[in-house]
Amino acid sequence: MLTVEYGGIYLYEPPSTSESEQAALLVASGSEQAGLRPYIIVSRDIVNKGKRTAVGVSMSTRIHKANSYRTFLPATEIIREIGCTFEFQDSVVLCDHIRVLDLDRIRYKIGRVSDTAIAGVVLLGLSFVFGIR
Repeated sequence: MLTVEYGGIYLYEPPSTSESEQAALLVASGSEQAGLRPYIIVSRDIVNKGKRTAVGVSMSTRIHKANSYRTFLPATEIIREIGCTFEFQDSVVLCDHIRVLDLDRIRYKIGRVSDTAIAGVVLLGLSFVFGIR
């Protein structure tokens, strides 16, 4: 079983079709992010340990989407995984697009965000979304 880490960036491919009523909840619709894309793990390591799921937020390169709950993430705050050829750009972390990720659908780790950046995502973006003060 794949182990994920808090602040890690993973390429995740959500299901494109549903085979059951329960699986239909996992398929993207409307304004949800779909297709293979980078997700940042925001659930803590102690929560992820031994689980088949983790909580993540998706990233977008459409930086004009940045606002109070969509955190701007400069490419300089991303540490690329050794051997990874994925090209990072300035991005926006869509903190309002929170998803429980099935670890079997994660393709591979492509990097991680700096400690400063993950603090911004959690303390600013997610706190805003959930109204945590």
